[in-house]
Amino acid sequence: MPLVDMKDMLAHAYENGYAVGAFDLAELDFLPAVLAAAESARAPVILSVIESQSQSSVFTWVMAAVEAAAAQADVPVAIHFEGGTDTQSVVRGVRLGVNGVVARGLQESLFRHIDRTRAIVDVAHACGVPVEGELVYVLEGDATQGDAPRAIQYATVAEAKSFVERTKVDFLIVSENMAQGRGRSRLDWGRLKEINAALGIPLIISGERGIGDEQCRRLIMLGVAKISCSVAPGVLAGERLRANARHDRHAPYSALKDGIHALVAAQLEPKMRAWGSAGRAAEVLNRCRPWNNITHIVVYDAPDLDALALRTLMAEGQRLLSGIPGVRSVQVGSVADEGGRYRHCLLTRLASATAVDAFRRHPAYTGYRDRHLAPVTSDPIERTYHMVDSFPEVVPLAFSSAPTPDRAPS
Repeated sequence: MPLVDMKDMLAHAYENGYAVGAFDLAELDFLPAVLAAAESARAPVILSVIESQSQSSVFTWVMAAVEAAAAQADVPVAIHFEGGTDTQSVVRGVRLGVNGVVARGLQESLFRHIDRTRAIVDVAHACGVPVEGELVYVLEGDATQGDAPRAIQYATVAEAKSFVERTKVDFLIVSENMAQGRGRSRLDWGRLKEINAALGIPLIISGERGIGDEQCRRLIMLGVAKISCSVAPGVLAGERLRANARHDRHAPYSALKDGIHALVAAQLEPKMRAWGSAGRAAEVLNRCRPWNNITHIVVYDAPDLDALALRTLMAEGQRLLSGIPGVRSVQVGSVADEGGRYRHCLLTRLASATAVDAFRRHPAYTGYRDRHLAPVTSDPIERTYHMVDSFPEVVPLAFSSAPTPDRAPS
């Protein structure tokens, strides 16, 4: 099954009274286990990724593996980016393959948080990517009185409604908005019910530790459509590694990991069943738009340009277009054979169909087209294509060597 639109996925969960599990891939080793659990349960699943500051160069390789695995999964998959702190991080995440982001709450005032979240939403929506918002903020003290900023506050129902209306987020994280007191949190069911009635959008629980299955089911009835699980796989894997090491402290690394995938999958599958997503794969796939990569193609001739000028033109196109939100890659090329028209091409891979309109209107693209291509090209052709990753399996047909008189081949 293909990658699917995350907004469609959570809308289906919200409307049908279940929650999709979002599992943190703190280690790439967990990827096969998460997908195995989802496939066994026939459940849609969200793979959550984050770009570590210390391993930013590795994130590109990790995302390539995650996207490839998701595209080949037998259940609907979305890829969620946990690192949305600014527009630059969102653009980079989308370029690498995510189709959902979170606008993280920082230690800042409510007004700054709203402005930053809205900027993230504007960029993500131009790429066709939904955003989940996190309404936490700091009350600033009076600097003239020497006051320090006060502790983080959590939203009232009115603030939650205003926040969603002003930022245009698609989903809202409500776990902290419901927590009361310190230590063992009590869930404010009445406030959650009011938030759900006021917003009418999928709600998110970020972290399900300490919340039992019955509580999860009640949360789902009150609008929770996504439950993030960020700790359990790592804890389970660590316990298994230590157990294997105690059994054989000289064991090689591959032996130390023995059983981890099966253990993690066995722990995650019951969660999917408890949250109601098990058995939903087929209907989710039928309901959701596939997350197709789109390729925008320009083919052209530039008969008056020498080789150096042509390379300069192509390089400038790659430089200008690569920074447009929603662009995943830019390739240029020329025909391998001699003769004919339309000898050169510009191939821009976009994240989604939604990103096409924003790309065509973006000043970097219109400027390159009008100021660089138009003066030196003749009759360029511009097209946008939905790219097909794979075709359904073709069943070979048996034909006789010659048609019979009364049965011609169709």
